[in-house]
Amino acid sequence: MVEVELQTRRGNYSKALVLQEQLVAKQNRQEADIAQQLEAMLLKARIFDKAGIPQKGFSVAIRVASLAHKVRVVPVLWEAVGAICRILVSVKQFDAAVRLLESVLPQALECDDGGLAAYLFSCLADGHMGLAGQSKDGSLQRKERLSRTLESLDRAFTEYSRIEDTKGQCEMLAKKATIMHLNGDQVLANDCAAKYLDTRRAAKE
Repeated sequence: MVEVELQTRRGNYSKALVLQEQLVAKQNRQEADIAQQLEAMLLKARIFDKAGIPQKGFSVAIRVASLAHKVRVVPVLWEAVGAICRILVSVKQFDAAVRLLESVLPQALECDDGGLAAYLFSCLADGHMGLAGQSKDGSLQRKERLSRTLESLDRAFTEYSRIEDTKGQCEMLAKKATIMHLNGDQVLANDCAAKYLDTRRAAKE
């Protein structure tokens, strides 16, 4: 599973998919723990998401969510819900994604899984950002949506920091800097950009 994630991080998506299929087949032969099997299946949705084609992971995300709910593998269930929400965002169903995420986040946080929480808050930020983009320029609704986007990015950043995931931290800071720039708040945008560079620099040391 580590090798699959490594290839995904490197952008070798075709290789990652081959390894993921081999992993699933191996676990089926060895009758691995159901949680491990579901996690291996869900890797495919993650790969498609990182490749910029999350819709291709829809069927596997739905299947994993259904199976995880049936056998009560809770952390995998919430991650599968996150994958589904990423797909909803990609097809501009922002309101549906936000509603679904807000309904499961309180329960998901009870798992005390920093990576899961960071992932879900990042998805929520994308949903709110999409809704902000659909709102009228200068409207109160747009300001509220952007505020919620920033709040979700901060929560995701905190969780990524907790698990020392510098790549996740940098992604959240980059998104935050972009929003600040769009808002015309150049000072805060520069602060976020500087923090982004500091985080990247620290990760290389």
